[in-house]
Amino acid sequence: MKINLIQIMLAFALGALAPQQALADHHKKTLWDVITNDDRFSTFAVMVEGANVEYLFNGKTMINATVYIPTNDAFDTMPQAMNAALRFAENREPLIKLIKSHYFIGTANNMEEGDYLMTTNINGDQVRIEQEKNLWVKDMVIQSEPIMVGDNKIVPVDCVMFVQPSTSDYRLNVQQQEDYLLTSCCLRTMNEVAAFVKSNTFFEAP
Repeated sequence: MKINLIQIMLAFALGALAPQQALADHHKKTLWDVITNDDRFSTFAVMVEGANVEYLFNGKTMINATVYIPTNDAFDTMPQAMNAALRFAENREPLIKLIKSHYFIGTANNMEEGDYLMTTNINGDQVRIEQEKNLWVKDMVIQSEPIMVGDNKIVPVDCVMFVQPSTSDYRLNVQQQEDYLLTSCCLRTMNEVAAFVKSNTFFEAP
C-alpha cells in the first residue's frame, strides 16, 4: 500500500506531540503558577519574592494549604508608609510574618471532625485552629469565588491581613475574646499598623 507524504508528516507530528503532551500532563499547576499568572495578585507576588518565601507556594513543601491572597486593590487600602516599609530589606522578617498571616495549613472545605488548620504566625509558633472555630475573621471580605489548585485553595480577599491573639484586640468584646483564640484583622488604619509593628520589634519605619 502506498503511503503518501501527508500521511508520513502526520504520523511524525503525532509522534512528536505525544511526549510533549505527557510532559504537560505530568506538570501539576501550583499555587505559585496561579499567583504569578493572575494580574490581581501581582503585588502579593512581589512581596513573596521580596521575602524569599516562594517555596510556600511552589509545591516544594508538599503540604495542602488555604491561602487568603490580598488583591492589588487590597494593598492600596493599606497606609502608604506601611506599604513602603514592607519593601525594605531590613523588614524581611516582619514581611514573612505578614505573608504567613494569609497562609493556613489545611483546606477548610474538606475538613471533617477532628481536622484542623495551622498558622505559623503567632510569635513564630504553630497554632492549631479546630474547624476554624478558634479564628475570628474580622473586617475581611472575600472578593470572588475560591480558586482550587489541586488540593490547595486560594481565596481572593479585599484586605491585607494579620493575625493576633484575640485578647490583644481592643475592638472585640469580652465574649468574643473568650470564644476565639485568634483574630484576623485588616491593615487599613494606623492603629492596626501600630498593633502589627508592636508585635515586630525589629520593624524599620520608612
